[in-house]
Amino acid sequence: MRNVRKTLIMAGIAGALAAAPTAPFVATAYAEGDAWDFNAALGRAPEAPADLPPAPDAPPAPDAPPAPDAPAPDAPPPPADLPPAPDAPPPPAGLPPAPDAPPAPEAAPPLAEPAGDGPAPEAPPAPKQAYSVNWDAIAQCESGGNWSINTGNGFVGGLQFTPSTWHANGGSGSPASASREEQIRVAENVLRTQGIGAWPVCGRRG
Repeated sequence: MRNVRKTLIMAGIAGALAAAPTAPFVATAYAEGDAWDFNAALGRAPEAPADLPPAPDAPPAPDAPPAPDAPAPDAPPPPADLPPAPDAPPPPAGLPPAPDAPPAPEAAPPLAEPAGDGPAPEAPPAPKQAYSVNWDAIAQCESGGNWSINTGNGFVGGLQFTPSTWHANGGSGSPASASREEQIRVAENVLRTQGIGAWPVCGRRG
């Protein structure tokens, strides 16, 4: 019985050796009376003990240098077999010609220059001053319209002033030598101080 068991064990060892030739020590160990180890027979490494210290952390990898800027690719040359640009089409036949531009207007004739050696135009007469009464009608009644009359009767000029009345109302010299306008100016002063009654008869004509 012991021989049969040995024979079976040896047959198993031979099969194991054929499957794992890397473990020749199994047969020797078993022949020496050691216990049968299936892992050793198959050539497997024993498990690592649980109390081994942990492996140290690997150092961080260094930063990779930046990649150099790649040069911009040159622009490809234009293809040499492009067709030429088409010519502009000719103008259509049968169109009327463009009208001619109208002629420029003639320049206006220059203005005639006034003659420099002719007589200067006369100034217009001064407008007659408007008076409060018609002194010409009163003078026509008093002296016949003669503004320089002096008959020696004590009344002088066209409106027949006495010398005292003449000087009292702003007159100077003799009324006979004064102008028509000066005599009327003094007569207006007399009219404001004495009224039209200073000419009792002819005053009603004014």
